[in-house]
Amino acid sequence: MTKQRVLENNAKEATMEPKATTIDEAAAECAAALSEEDIAYFRLHIDYTHHHFEYGLYLRNRYCDLLWTTGYWDRDSLSRAIYQQMLPLLFPEFRGYEAHIETLTSPPFDDLNANYNLRFGRNYLADITPDAYPLLLAEPPDEPEARHAWWEQHKAEFWAERDRYSCAIAERIWQRDAFREKALALGYTDAEIDEVCETCRMLLQKRRMFVPLEIMFTKHATPASRAALLEAPELFDWLFEKQRSHLEQLPDYVFSDREIVLRIVRENGGILSMAPQFSADREIAEAALCDGPFVADTLDPSLWGDRALAEVAARHAQASLLFEHDAFKMFDDDDAIVRLALEANGANISCAAARIRGDLEMAKLALTHQRHLYPYATFPSLSEALRGRKDLALLELQAPSPSLNGFTEALLDDDDIAEALLANEELTWMFSQMSPRIMRKYLDRLPPRTRESCQAKLDAADQSTQKEGNDGTIGDGQM
Repeated sequence: MTKQRVLENNAKEATMEPKATTIDEAAAECAAALSEEDIAYFRLHIDYTHHHFEYGLYLRNRYCDLLWTTGYWDRDSLSRAIYQQMLPLLFPEFRGYEAHIETLTSPPFDDLNANYNLRFGRNYLADITPDAYPLLLAEPPDEPEARHAWWEQHKAEFWAERDRYSCAIAERIWQRDAFREKALALGYTDAEIDEVCETCRMLLQKRRMFVPLEIMFTKHATPASRAALLEAPELFDWLFEKQRSHLEQLPDYVFSDREIVLRIVRENGGILSMAPQFSADREIAEAALCDGPFVADTLDPSLWGDRALAEVAARHAQASLLFEHDAFKMFDDDDAIVRLALEANGANISCAAARIRGDLEMAKLALTHQRHLYPYATFPSLSEALRGRKDLALLELQAPSPSLNGFTEALLDDDDIAEALLANEELTWMFSQMSPRIMRKYLDRLPPRTRESCQAKLDAADQSTQKEGNDGTIGDGQM
């Protein structure tokens, strides 16, 4: 299950006109469209920021018209509100906490919730409610100055309460007594066990980072005892999916074992930067590059220009552009490597050699393999001659996140382009970027809000032209 999977499950729904007129209706509409697999995915990822560039993008695009009726003035706030209203519809344990969902799903509670699910198969709120922590559920004053004063008065106590609640959840996941019994049986001393427990507690309180106790025993574990301790490998895997800013807080000894590092980078290639002693290890480098070309920045220079590694990185160049990185820049004019990169994400053409950006077949390959990431990089990067081709412009309009960026004036005044926009109601908003002639010709066929936008733009242009004419007449009279 991936973030992209959520979007794919909603692709059919996205082609239908949304009926929702309120945030609540939009949340209900979205919840009804989710599959069981989608819901299981959201159970492990309850923090909205995890979905900002994927499901959040879907929400921002699908419900943008609600900006005018719900009081929200930006798409990010709107999509966050819809998502947070959806959670109680998916998970009954969140009901009653609607006003506090942002707090209860942000770090560290998102991480704790995922581990709670992996350990017990349900959200932490099903068993451990925040009711005994009143400041977490407090409702500060609405008036800005009063709200600021309230926060200044209570913030120290709020963070302390947050730490206490976090640790209460963690203690349940850690199952410390059972863990201690198992560790003692494997030959660990009380002092070693206490060291691990205290380190984990410190990371949670100081860094807002949850760590399964098993992970921290790398320092003392033999291969046999480490295997015995890791009875819940999904917890191990989950930890190393986290962002580098969290992982870098772990003790260095976690990254000193080659086999551990190899396993880690298979989950998160970026972790290689935290184990520089393995940056020239080709097997580890290849495993890390499966996470994307960005890992190239941490490779030892002895591996730069390695064609086999470049092919691995190119196949996984969806979220990071291959030729931006010095390790693989020398392949930006290599047809075979470029094709692999374009199949991963057409936006890779934006960093390719000029010859590639002027090649018709490469342009078609790029435009038909665009992704939601780097959505506006592909078409504008083509050569000037190719950017004037209507067939390529029509391919751009079929992209997951199309735009008119880079279209020539002739294309912006083209009736076939206008008809293509009209054929997809999600693209009609782009008419305000078309030529005045096109806007006037198709004005009556546009949705009301787009029509208003185009009319306002035409009126402003007419007024500007009239003013310029009046200024010119006055000037002539004075002369």
